[in-house]
Amino acid sequence: MYLYADDAKLYRYVSDNIHCLELQNDVHTFSQWADKGLLKVNAPKCSVVSYGRNILHNFSYILSGVSLDRTDSIKDLRVIFDSKLKFTKHIDQKVNTAYQNLGIIKRNFIHLTPECFVILYKSLVRSHLEFANSVWNNHYIENHKKIEKVQMRATSDVVLETKVLVSTLEAPRGQK
Repeated sequence: MYLYADDAKLYRYVSDNIHCLELQNDVHTFSQWADKGLLKVNAPKCSVVSYGRNILHNFSYILSGVSLDRTDSIKDLRVIFDSKLKFTKHIDQKVNTAYQNLGIIKRNFIHLTPECFVILYKSLVRSHLEFANSVWNNHYIENHKKIEKVQMRATSDVVLETKVLVSTLEAPRGQK
């Protein structure tokens, strides 16, 4: 069992029904421990996620008389873990946030110098793309292509802004 602040995780390697029953026993023991310590466990907020390629067991776990929902992904410390550990949902969410922030930069900062754009990009866009990458960084090409596409879009935006800024600065008086 892992405990962090008000969060608890129970885990066990499961390959047959005996392991499922052992995990159910762990869940029951946890429930008794929480009751003994006067800790309220919000069972409807709890869920079951199974990780692996071939998940053959569909055991229904019960916590405090409530059947736990089974889900294919879970968000933990702002990282979305899916049952195959591909992190595709996490990457998609981070890429969407990065595009939104890139759009905010383009709309609200009309004439940026490349240096200012880089500062805004690093703080508002790249920080989302790199958050917890030691956890989700993997070798799936499609995920890397999504992230590279954001970076290429930002690069093309800064090149276009530089050309607009240079042409504005070089325009003769009265033609700006």
